[in-house]
Amino acid sequence: MKFSTSLKTILCTGFFALFSASNAKTINAEEFASCVVPQQTASSSKTLNSLQKLITDKPVKDAIYLEADSGSIKKQGISTLNGDIIIQQNTTVFNADQAQLNRDNEQINARGNVVLTDTNYELKSPDIEYNLKSKTGTIKDATYSVGDSGLRGKSTEIKKIDDKRLQLQDATFTSCPANMDSWHLASSDIILNNETQIGNAKNVTFNVGKVPVFYFPWLRFPMNDQRLSGFLTPSVKLQSNEGISLPYYLNLAPNYDATFRLTTINNTGVQIDNEFRYLTQKSKGTLEYDFIPEDQSYEDQMRYYFKVDHQTKFNKQTRLNLKAEGVSDADFFDDFSSSLETSTRPALQRRLEFVTKDTPWNASIAVEDYQVLDSDDDPYSKLPELKLGYAPKSGPNELKVGLDSELVYFDKADETNGARADIKFTASKKWGDDAWYFKPKLSLEHTIYSLDISTSDEDTYTDSSIDRTLPTVTLDAGLFFDRQLKNNKYTQTLEPRLFYTYTPYKDQSDIPIFDTALTNFSESNQLFLENRFTGKDRIADNNKLTFAVTSRIQNRELGRELFKTSIGQVFNFTDRKVTLPGGTISTGTRSDLVLELSGRLNDNFRLSTTASVNNEDSSDSSYYLRLNYQDDKKRIANISLRKLDTELKQLSFSGALPINDKWSMVASTDQDLKNNRNLESLVGIEYQDCCWKTRLVVKRYLTSDNITYDNPVYLEFELKGLGNIGRSATSQIKENIYGYDDY
Repeated sequence: MKFSTSLKTILCTGFFALFSASNAKTINAEEFASCVVPQQTASSSKTLNSLQKLITDKPVKDAIYLEADSGSIKKQGISTLNGDIIIQQNTTVFNADQAQLNRDNEQINARGNVVLTDTNYELKSPDIEYNLKSKTGTIKDATYSVGDSGLRGKSTEIKKIDDKRLQLQDATFTSCPANMDSWHLASSDIILNNETQIGNAKNVTFNVGKVPVFYFPWLRFPMNDQRLSGFLTPSVKLQSNEGISLPYYLNLAPNYDATFRLTTINNTGVQIDNEFRYLTQKSKGTLEYDFIPEDQSYEDQMRYYFKVDHQTKFNKQTRLNLKAEGVSDADFFDDFSSSLETSTRPALQRRLEFVTKDTPWNASIAVEDYQVLDSDDDPYSKLPELKLGYAPKSGPNELKVGLDSELVYFDKADETNGARADIKFTASKKWGDDAWYFKPKLSLEHTIYSLDISTSDEDTYTDSSIDRTLPTVTLDAGLFFDRQLKNNKYTQTLEPRLFYTYTPYKDQSDIPIFDTALTNFSESNQLFLENRFTGKDRIADNNKLTFAVTSRIQNRELGRELFKTSIGQVFNFTDRKVTLPGGTISTGTRSDLVLELSGRLNDNFRLSTTASVNNEDSSDSSYYLRLNYQDDKKRIANISLRKLDTELKQLSFSGALPINDKWSMVASTDQDLKNNRNLESLVGIEYQDCCWKTRLVVKRYLTSDNITYDNPVYLEFELKGLGNIGRSATSQIKENIYGYDDY
């Protein structure tokens, strides 16, 4: 039967199998530079079929729908369709200028601007041969796009092996927009499985432009956002002891996985890194174990590092935590770290604790040990540490009582060891309203020691059983004033505060130091401490009055604090006689003057500074100044100046500067002004367009011997829709440039 060219023909016949649909991953294009994308660029898989003309959006399952400007339909033999052709079966749609349908074997031959779409892909070719019964076909000289991944490419021949798989021969694929192939991967053979949403490629070459850069004998990749086992892209560290690093990712289950990494190290051998992550209904954690089987530069010894980080939450109140680290030798971090901070770690903590917090009771039991890497910093182990607290609920102006207690056994080889039991009772009550408050508090602390005195300390500590009981009284009072600024848009406050502390003196020189140190008196919150010592081995004698004033400016509309400044000082009425071993009595009547200033100068500038000014010797003062700039053009500038008494003076600078839409620079430096030397520096450059990025970072840092420097170079590629080759450059930038992680 013949039809005129103006007449549409619709035929519904037969039932066939349905292609599997996919759940493809969405690409975040905002992470890449914007590009002018040609109109013919395919959109995501969610709209692939909407680009094509459909006969019906509610097809009968496995039915075949035909539409054309004209055609000749036969019950047997070959039917012919011409002009604006649509062939639809379920989610599969053909569009073409001409097509023949063999009714006997259900073979379709389509020619002229042929487009074949399904839920997860789109194929274009001058002609397509396809069998509706077997769901197989051949497409010559085709272009294709795959789902929301944004991947597209060309192939000399695409075969539809069955209703699940496509085979692409001599194919390329990229996530760049059409006609903008900054990079692409070329493969002799690719299999795309529409059911498993996994692609496999053989003989893969990674090309930048037309230049081959990497070769992969085999590449396995997901067609959506699922995790997939397989080799990850390798990384290279230049001008360092490390060489090529090849990672392998193992997707064991939806809630746990593992990553293995082989790294060649000059004059050492091969380092094998292992990481296992898990997540259950109540627990989560990470296990790491890195080792060198035979370190050629370390007398062929096995060297290793391990880390355990585990947490179990039995319920809202109860949890179990385990954190532990260890190395084979004290030189491990110095030989294999990539920063000054890591290479100079003095000790590694191992701590297991069980904690329960409820009202009014809370309790914990823990064991804590250390692997000491620097003998100058050798903390005591706590075997075990028991804590019990009581804090009943009370109203704002009701009597508030509390009880904190602990029992700890401290252990260290060849040192005085012992058990310490401490119990502290507190009672306080607050009077006041929005304009004022007055809060007295009484504390009573009792401590018992049972010591195992070492031979070397027999002349220092003569009593193995020690009791200490001390009360502390504090009186805390403050006023609140405020005024409105600029038509009630801003509020400025003035908050004067008085804080009196009294603790009687008791000689504590016969008590060893297990976990106690002197606090750093450089911030305003240190003005209001009841005890200037951390830990329980020293309770400071006090007869002092703190006076401080704070002023704030707040934006009433935004409910945000814009500016804050504080100034305060402690006035001592008696000498401070309680000291650490080797310390001297403090006789000054006034503490350092403590100042704080912080705020937003505008939407881009932030200022933060603290200072502790010595009344008698300004060279003994401490301060920390930090200024941050960050805007929506991705420009970052950070500068900080830090001084700690006469011990440290350090200047730090870091920043990021976009040169244009594609190029940007990053840099950071830490300078030791006291010793006139560089501690750590970093310089990097980044290039990006709409489908790829590359970063080159050069770093220099002082090693733990305080003499020599290490100079690693990091190179990284990031490909839109495919992933990264070498993430170490980005991690170095984020560690050294404050605010870079926000972009």
